[in-house]
Amino acid sequence: MDKKTEESRTAYNQIAFEYDTSREGQYTRFHIKELSNMIDLSEGDVVLDVACGNGTLLRELSKKEKIQANGIDISENMIHAAKMRCPNMNFDVKPCYPLEWSDESLDIVTVCCAFHHFNNPRGFVNECKRVLKKNGTVYIADPNFGAVIRFVANRFVLPFSKSGDVKIYSKKELKAIFYHSGFTTVQVWLKGKGLFLKAKK
Repeated sequence: MDKKTEESRTAYNQIAFEYDTSREGQYTRFHIKELSNMIDLSEGDVVLDVACGNGTLLRELSKKEKIQANGIDISENMIHAAKMRCPNMNFDVKPCYPLEWSDESLDIVTVCCAFHHFNNPRGFVNECKRVLKKNGTVYIADPNFGAVIRFVANRFVLPFSKSGDVKIYSKKELKAIFYHSGFTTVQVWLKGKGLFLKAKK
């Protein structure tokens, strides 16, 4: 496990059982709500939430449609909390790369407020392309910061951060990663404190 991934694991293990009331948990609430509203679901869809935390997003999605809900996270404590919250869903302690799913086995992949923690974002996106069925979709929500704050954070703050953050992305950068991996339709937009992406295979 690389240094940044281990830092993420440690940080989220520490706050897992108080996540909803933590500063970060409150910050991600907006992103979870927006994602759950925008994701198109059909009954029986196989959904994988990567860096699923305590399972809140999957719980919200399961209220919309009867889905096959799966979540993975590197934090053992987050997975434990998710299993307690949603005992009828599948949760495992696994990394975001590589994805331990077979080719064309998933309908939807989601990532909420975690993509900026990924140490190999291109590798992850390539894996999404591999595991998604034809017309499968990736949905991402990540923090939205202005250009100046993003530059300062990426250059001077994140390299020394102990919370596992790797890089804050712009709309252009995020879109380019998905087009480079061969996704046919990529939409990226800003709303409030969120940067959102919908990419179709």
